[in-house]
Formats: sequence, C-alpha cells, structure tokens
Amino acid sequence: MRNDISIRTYHEVTTLDGDLAAKMQDMMMRVSVRPAGYEVLSDWHPSNPPGWGEFPEVPVEIGCIYRGNAETWAYSHHHTIAKFKGMYVASWSNGFLHEDYVGQEVHFAASEDGLHWSPPKVVVATPVASNKVRNNAGLYADEDRLCCYVGVAEDFGRDVADPGMSTLKDPYMALDVYETSDLATWTEHEKICDNIYLFEGPRRTAGNKLMVCGFDYTGDHHAIVLIWDDPTDPCAKPRPVHLPLSPEGVLPEQGTWYQTDEGRIYMWQRDGSLSCKLGISWSDDEGDTWSEMYRTDFPNTYSRAFAGRLTDGRYFLVGNNYTNFLDRNSLLVALSDDGLTFDRQYTLRTGRTTRRIEGRHKEDGYHYPNCLVDGDKLLVIHSVNKEDIEVCIADMSKVD
Repeated sequence: MRNDISIRTYHEVTTLDGDLAAKMQDMMMRVSVRPAGYEVLSDWHPSNPPGWGEFPEVPVEIGCIYRGNAETWAYSHHHTIAKFKGMYVASWSNGFLHEDYVGQEVHFAASEDGLHWSPPKVVVATPVASNKVRNNAGLYADEDRLCCYVGVAEDFGRDVADPGMSTLKDPYMALDVYETSDLATWTEHEKICDNIYLFEGPRRTAGNKLMVCGFDYTGDHHAIVLIWDDPTDPCAKPRPVHLPLSPEGVLPEQGTWYQTDEGRIYMWQRDGSLSCKLGISWSDDEGDTWSEMYRTDFPNTYSRAFAGRLTDGRYFLVGNNYTNFLDRNSLLVALSDDGLTFDRQYTLRTGRTTRRIEGRHKEDGYHYPNCLVDGDKLLVIHSVNKEDIEVCIADMSKVD
C-alpha cells in the first residue's frame, strides 16, 4: 500500500430523504444543460418526462419593495423583514453601483399588506466622504421597538483586495444597532460587538433568549453566536459564543437556525470552502456549547439560506437548494416534519433574470432569502439581481 498519497476523509450528515435527494440531482442536471450549450432540453436528452428536474410551484403573491436605478442606488441587497406594530418593515443595503463600496447605506420601507410598500427612507446615511461601508445586518421587533442591526467598516478596498466573494482590505467590522419606536426617529447604539458579519436578525429561543449567528472573516473565518440572555434589551452588548473551527473543513458563513421540540438548536451554515453543501452544528443548551460542524448532503449554490419553523410546526429551509455554483435562478423551499429529514421541496421563484445595470458582484437571480412567518403566511424577502428588493408571500396552509 502506498503511503505517499494524501487522502482526506470527512463525515457528511444525511438530511435528505432518498427520493428527494434523487429529485434534487435531476434538477441539478436540468439547470446545467443550458449553460452547457443546449437551449432546448430535448437536444440534450430526448426522452425527459414532463416535469423532469422541476419542483412544483407554490402560488405566491409578489410585492416590489424597491427597484434599483442608475440615478441613485443601483445595488440593493442584504435585506431583512419583520412585523412591527401591525406593519411589515423591510430593511436593506443600498449602494451606488457595486457591492460593498464606500457610501453604501441602510434603507427601509413599510407596508400594511406586504404587497404595497412606502417609498424608502434612511435608517443611517453614509456619505462617500466618510470612507465607510454599511451593511444591513438584520431586524428584530418586539411590542415597543424595532431594532435594525448594521455592520460598519472602513472602505473594503475591493479594487485592490484579493479576488473573492467577501474581502476586507482593513480587517475590522463593528456592529451597531439603530432603534425606533415610531419608524421616524432612530437612536444609535454603537459597537455592541466587534468583527462579526450578520445576515439576519436575532430570534427567540425556547428558553426566551435572543440568538443570532454570524461569522468573522477578518481572522480565521469561524462562526460566532450572539446571545442576549435578557431579551428585553436587544440593544445591549450580546454575549458572544465562538464556535470551534470545523475539523471537517467547513468554513461557516451566514448561520441560520431552528429549534426542535426537544430543545435542540440546529445551526445551518453556508460553506465558504465552496463545497456547495450546507454545513450544520447543534446545541442542546440554548447555544452555550456546540457540536463539531459537519457538511451535510443538503445542496446549496453557495448562497445564503434561511431556516425556520412554520406556525403548524413544520420546519423549512429556503434557498437556492441545488449545487450549481452561483446559479441563483431558482428559489426553493424544502420542508421537514421533524427537523431532521427533509422529504419534499417546492419552487417559490424561478426563471432566468438579467440585471439592468452592471456592477461588481451583482449576479443575476434570486438572492439571499430572509423569512418571516406570520400565521399561515410565509414572507420571503429577496433581492433580484442584487438590484431590486422583492417579497413573495405564500399561504403555507395550502402546501403539503
């Protein structure tokens, strides 16, 4: 036996029912055919049955929250949604043209029905002269106030940084919070945490804590869970819990989670190692300690996903749930009855999209879902081409 060959082994957590896994593979083949040079599917393979490689579409209503334009803000991304005092509120990052360049700031809009939205307003302005970049990092609402979390850094320096999806010339990012009780006046709370990049707001655990997961890509690219032991003070400095580096090679990004009836929290991660699979770890003590992080068999096109639980108890994962790198032309929702095995999937948005205005890191497609469960409704906010902000609203009581 040769001993001069390097071999790497790793574990993979099984999260897919066998039938669903097979259907997902069919979809991966289908979406790869066109960029491989076959505009007509039957030219690639003549005997594809109707519906091959497709998932049933969920009837949705679509509301346009903001439409990017070259005169003001052509880059729109990092979007989140919450419900506050009977109103839906969306917040997002707006940049002039490119992703994460100086002058990028945080805007918001409100709606009574999720379909018709107010003109955008500013949470925090960011003049170009400030040399700062601000990212919308999440919303949290209680009865009395709405909190908008904002990441702030000096010029990312992407014109001179090494190639990549997320790069910082100067390795530091702070987390600020802007608080409002009336959607008119925002109070700033500076630097509640250092060096964390967030993409969703905190949510309550069964033990009545607030929790959210981000990551530090200014250093060793590890996951960080923020915990507010007192959920009545979401503007206070949280307690950070640093997850250990993954022995399996997962580079965690953009954590998202749900909690089962037994109290276990499952934390899903986009994998920065470009495996095109989601990573996972879990906690049985409300986020204080965590298992090792493993890859799963759950496909992901290297994009953000959102995990949660519907009102009727079913678990969901919304994302670009297939493995074609950076293909985000389909936004899907996978469902599970127990939070352990996903056995069915549906299409929320699909179809090739084309950006109107060119900009760096502006890929076509449906990007970075964040979700809000409101009764039987699932609201999925997403960007289109990192240019427009839209929300699709599905009645999940009509979905098996």
